[in-house]
Amino acid sequence: MLKLTKKPFIPFVVLAFLFISIFLTSKLSAHTFQTNLYPDIELKKDHLVIELWIATFLFPPLEDINYGDNKPRPTLDKSREQIESFFNSNCPVYINGKKVPPNTQWLKFEEMEEVSHLGENADLTMAKMLFHYPASEEVRNIKFGWGLWFTDQAIKVETENGEETISHNPNILDMLIFVGGEAHPMYLTKEEPEFTWHAPARIITDNVEIASIEPIKKVNAGIPIISICVLVIGFFLTITRQRGKTFLRLSIIISSFIVAFILRNTLVIETSQSSETLAKNLDSSSAADLFTKLHRSIYRAFESESEDAIYNNLAKSVSQKLIGPLYEEVYQSLILRDEGGAISRINRVDYIEVNAIRIENSNDFKIYCKWQVHGNVRHWGHSHKRSNEYEADYTLSVENDLWKIASSSVNLQKRVASPNGK
Repeated sequence: MLKLTKKPFIPFVVLAFLFISIFLTSKLSAHTFQTNLYPDIELKKDHLVIELWIATFLFPPLEDINYGDNKPRPTLDKSREQIESFFNSNCPVYINGKKVPPNTQWLKFEEMEEVSHLGENADLTMAKMLFHYPASEEVRNIKFGWGLWFTDQAIKVETENGEETISHNPNILDMLIFVGGEAHPMYLTKEEPEFTWHAPARIITDNVEIASIEPIKKVNAGIPIISICVLVIGFFLTITRQRGKTFLRLSIIISSFIVAFILRNTLVIETSQSSETLAKNLDSSSAADLFTKLHRSIYRAFESESEDAIYNNLAKSVSQKLIGPLYEEVYQSLILRDEGGAISRINRVDYIEVNAIRIENSNDFKIYCKWQVHGNVRHWGHSHKRSNEYEADYTLSVENDLWKIASSSVNLQKRVASPNGK
């Protein structure tokens, strides 16, 4: 899944290399090997996205920006042309054989103290840029060129216990591209700085429409006042006719129904069934299925590009009061502190057990959920699979006529073996 930022960016296609120091809140060991150069790539339906986080001294258009220099940071308006020209020349992107220039969406800076850089501690300024590459047709191949490299010699870094020294080559990029949740390896070196990703062969099959989540809504209905009045008048005229006037009575009845049908949409009073009544109609089995859809959408929300988009998508699944705490809870699970702050990207969520019990004297449900999250952990120069298992209690309730997850309490989190081939 994984995305990093205080509010993460989760791409379909990830150019992963080196684990990230940006979000580590504690001081890192001087023996930690990091490059402070992190390009992430996501292929969307109609455009490619590259998010680049890089120390300013490694990026020539911004190399004059230094940590603690107290100089105003350049805005995107003033730096756009220089940044895009440099990146387009040194890291070109070809979509379906055509070179596509980058369009910078935003530029940000972050001051970092005592972070590791190639085995040594340093204070530095990180620049963060987001590039868009439009794709007007189905993307069948993407050719990446990379021209941001380090010195030629390998870097030797002593392990934390001081017993051995490990040699690292920062100019070997062993990366992953994520497309539709699938991870595809990608390899670049300073000697071979180009790589072409090819889309899988087309498979002809029936289109399966993904059902949208519709938790609960009020059901509107209308009372056709004019039609009812016509029927009442017709009934009154029928019963007041003299006996023996069978044909006349029948004519009045038929005419009343015809006129009522024609005027059925005239002067209609709208009514609605209360959400409380609808909530009572949800059984435990349906509540468990609904919760699973809402819960899965929480992880999907973190695939959004911006913080606002993440929050807006979370609001579709969880109550307003839970958005902030749940954001922090899931976000922290993406930063694997026990692996040096490595980033994790979620590929799949499997539900092992979901039980729903209606709370007594309430329309709400108490939900017990046990599930596993499978993803890829990105370290410098490589990645590996990672699976975690969770158990938690939730509450499912109605907010603004929509079913939402209203409370969350995680009881268990543990690492489990990743499924083979998954």
